[in-house]
Amino acid sequence: MSNVKILVVDDEPDILKLLEMTLNKMGLTVYTAPTLGAAKSVLEKNTFHFCLTDMKLPDGNGIELVEHVHKNFPKTPIAVITAYGTIHHAVEALKKGAFDFISKPISLQVLRNLVANGIKEFESPTNENSTPKGKTKLAGSSEYIQSINKSIAKLAKSQSTVYIEGPNCTSKKFIAQCIHNLSRRNDKEFISFDCIEDQNDSPEMSEYERLIAVLTEANGSTLFMENIGFLKISTQSSLAKILHDKSFTNEDNEKVNLDVRFIVTCNHNIDEAEKLDKFNSELMERMTVIKLFTRPLADHKDDIPGLSKAILTEYAEKWQQLPCKIDSQALHTLCSYNFPGNILELKSILERAANVCENDIIRETDLGFDDNQQPKLLSQRHNKNLEEYINEIEIQEITNALKLTNNNKTAAAKVLGISFRALRYRIKKLGL
Repeated sequence: MSNVKILVVDDEPDILKLLEMTLNKMGLTVYTAPTLGAAKSVLEKNTFHFCLTDMKLPDGNGIELVEHVHKNFPKTPIAVITAYGTIHHAVEALKKGAFDFISKPISLQVLRNLVANGIKEFESPTNENSTPKGKTKLAGSSEYIQSINKSIAKLAKSQSTVYIEGPNCTSKKFIAQCIHNLSRRNDKEFISFDCIEDQNDSPEMSEYERLIAVLTEANGSTLFMENIGFLKISTQSSLAKILHDKSFTNEDNEKVNLDVRFIVTCNHNIDEAEKLDKFNSELMERMTVIKLFTRPLADHKDDIPGLSKAILTEYAEKWQQLPCKIDSQALHTLCSYNFPGNILELKSILERAANVCENDIIRETDLGFDDNQQPKLLSQRHNKNLEEYINEIEIQEITNALKLTNNNKTAAAKVLGISFRALRYRIKKLGL
């Protein structure tokens, strides 16, 4: 690895020497610079696989260097060294484009892992626009969908945590999956963990033990944590410490270096929860480095035709048949409806229509709408709040999947695109 070049920027000679010796032992060629100006000069003369900079420099700060590298040498990952207790500086650096950060006092093992991951990022074929794995974007052509898809492509090249906020059933998990599919981690399985479901899933284990189990499973991959606000404050604090140390002790009492890309959602307003001391402040800073906002389907109805085509194609693949088409009047009816259950409700309506239509053409009568253009296949929402309404849609989706698979829960989970554990929890929760 002697042809791999690393730039280390720090004005403290002792620390600079320690870092240089450590990285030399990894077989790396190390360049050093004591100031921001010197670093910029060295960067102009060489191509670096990775850059590491202290936050405080005599003629500026690490964030300035992060911005410079991100703008002028976008392929070179850069990490910052921060003082203990200055997580907000680290978060600011990540928002400006830093690959990662490491806190003082520096753990040499954490440093080695950080640099190794940075080199992998530099050498990743993702940087050369290689063929991704699986689905990588949302269907639709609206400005909103285009913005989300641009964010997916951009975030796939980052290691920063992403917080996705928005109404229920607005493709948050699918967005997280797309980010993973485009990332250098896509050779590993995408791991999803719902903190609500998990509360009742393994009663013989403590919440912390379940957290360690899922971190072990997700190490090296992407972890999508849904409803993170349901973690106990004590578990949140433990997770914050794990993120700070970049390591955890597994079930076999072995120390494991943490290498997980986190994408999270919260069941309520995370900022308000933090103000009310219901969410750990350090964890909130670490988990909300980048925020991505989703919108209800009613706000981008012009995407309904594209979404409908994608959904029907997906059903056709599952059922091993040609996809159904929607006639113009049926499509007009769909586009006139507000979809309080968002994309989950659209999927439910189209699934029913695809099963009852003739000649693979979905007509208005197949949609199951009444004279007021409200879905008859679901009870009206009159006396139900949004959560109850969505639960009703879920019941129908699960019931249809179980019927399709002759009550085989494992197969039904695959049809629904969720884990067997998640399906088991939902069946119990919904009383099916």
